[in-house]
Amino acid sequence: MELDNKQKILIAIYTEYQKDIPKMDSIISILRQQIDIKVIKVALGKLEDEGYIFGFWDKPKSPGSSDRFIHRTFRFLKITREGIAYVEQKLSISATLSNKEKVESVVKNTAGWGWEQIKDIGIKVSSEIVKASIGL
Repeated sequence: MELDNKQKILIAIYTEYQKDIPKMDSIISILRQQIDIKVIKVALGKLEDEGYIFGFWDKPKSPGSSDRFIHRTFRFLKITREGIAYVEQKLSISATLSNKEKVESVVKNTAGWGWEQIKDIGIKVSSEIVKASIGL
């Protein structure tokens, strides 16, 4: 199975979401190593329009201006129930798994697709989940 950039970005958001305190702007840094920032922004806009994420658009411009928004931010980005359901269906992840198990499933399911960035994100998120669970 091959993923398009929009799907890769949604899976990365889903993976980061598994942490107790997700920091979406940190995954964007990792994604930028493989995907052009303009492509990321367009994909995020599409994902928001499709109802898979929200919080990407910020600070609307005044009426009549050419661009819809002044500022786009990753910090307040969140995944919706529809986004979670889409990723879990796409990767055959059970909704009953723990956060750590979900991240491990993402890494395992995407390993054969040659996408090293999700492995990096998954390992980072897994270690942060373990640290949080033992109180570090």
